[in-house]
Amino acid sequence: MTSRPILRTHGAYTRRSGELLFGGSPWGLARLSAPARSWARGVLRPGAGPALPGDEIEQATARLLVDRGLALPVLPPRPPRPEEIEAVVPVYGSPAPLGRLLAALAAAGPARRLRVTVVDDGSAEPEAREIARVCAEHDARLIVLPENRGPGGARNAGLAATTAELVALLDADTLPTRDWLDRLVPHFEDPGVAAVAPRVRGTVTGAGPGSVLERFEARRGGLDLGPHARRVAPGGQVGYVPTAALVVRRAALPDPPFEPGLRVGEDVDLVWRLVDSGWTVRYVPDAEVHHEVRSGVAAWARRHAAYGSSAVPLDRRYPGRLAPAALGWPGLTMLAGAAVAAGGGRMGRAVGSVTAALGLGLQVGVSVQRFRKRGLPASAGVEIAVLGLRSEATAIGHALRREWWPLGAAAVVLSFAPVPRVRAVARAAVVLGMLPTVPDTLRAARHGWQHRQGAGTPADDAGAPLDPARHLALRLGADAAYGTGVIRVAVRSRHLAVLLPRWRGR
Repeated sequence: MTSRPILRTHGAYTRRSGELLFGGSPWGLARLSAPARSWARGVLRPGAGPALPGDEIEQATARLLVDRGLALPVLPPRPPRPEEIEAVVPVYGSPAPLGRLLAALAAAGPARRLRVTVVDDGSAEPEAREIARVCAEHDARLIVLPENRGPGGARNAGLAATTAELVALLDADTLPTRDWLDRLVPHFEDPGVAAVAPRVRGTVTGAGPGSVLERFEARRGGLDLGPHARRVAPGGQVGYVPTAALVVRRAALPDPPFEPGLRVGEDVDLVWRLVDSGWTVRYVPDAEVHHEVRSGVAAWARRHAAYGSSAVPLDRRYPGRLAPAALGWPGLTMLAGAAVAAGGGRMGRAVGSVTAALGLGLQVGVSVQRFRKRGLPASAGVEIAVLGLRSEATAIGHALRREWWPLGAAAVVLSFAPVPRVRAVARAAVVLGMLPTVPDTLRAARHGWQHRQGAGTPADDAGAPLDPARHLALRLGADAAYGTGVIRVAVRSRHLAVLLPRWRGR
């Protein structure tokens, strides 16, 4: 794959004329030797297009950038060969979405015709009979399980019945675009790639702009991981990919592929096991698959809560990875000082400001010292320290809307308290919780403005626009529903670790 052009991933950049590389997945810092710097700086320049490596140094540099997630190969689409790939579709209950999926796969044309194995996960009558009829109508092989095993168990049965080198996993309520596999399959030219995922977006059914929920899910669905291609890694910008739509390499799969004891979070578990075993997983949003949206706010909220309910079983397998935030004493000191300054009088503002400055100084000092010991410039240490503090503050903001949403809700109530100091601290907490939502809300506003001006749809948006107020309200609802799922399972199982921050070592 080093002979292919590569393209910078969003957010990657260099410092000191290409000596220091920032970004990747998971985010990190790398140092390049002098011969590789000029070419890497050109690749990672914001706005740069694809770059084709030439000599051995450039090819080795390209491999490094791809392996660290700082860049990804640019591959021309191609339809998969008929013998190269099969599809596995688990289904339970309603046969109607399955019929739409199989019809969409057939409509892709003879050149893209897939051998499809449908696994009925113990559906009752009359649904089971209808599922069999739909499979026969579309020439799909049907496996019927005598009892419900959950989506992971159904996929295991389907994988065991297939033989192709690649397997496309699809949920029954998805609708892939015609060329989705054309954009994913070429990535398997790299023998280290175990799985490649498309972007999964909510779909607008029927004519017209769609319901409010459909428009929200089309822009920011629970399975939508965004518009930027990434190397998938725990702790990275894309930490997992859903198996609602995923292409996997059979040779890379563990035995069994999906953990039989997991009924939720089984896709996260599979991806993390692959990555931990040294395989590469990629997220390629140029390929799209649409996912049906739950009808009604209650059903929609229950789905998001179900996503959160996977936190406890996953944390038992991967302790600390599901922590709401990773905090260090310098960052916590800085935030505490800021809170005191926000709620104090003249003396409180002075003490809080000094405390916040102490936290910042400690963070910067430790980082600079660590960099100097490794022969790295102090300026890079300062930059890493500031980025680390920003990351901690952002994580707390997300947690105040998700796993810690009761605290966030209390802050909203207390922001109207009659006591000025309480009111000031509460408002600071509300601002902290809401700041991470600003970019997405502004994108919703931009989408609406462009739509009204007849300027078309932005590249990272889909469907009819949704006004920023309703978009923000639904995002807060989705976050709170997810957090409710985490809290409920954590309390019931007495596994509260998923509600607590993880402390960074210093």
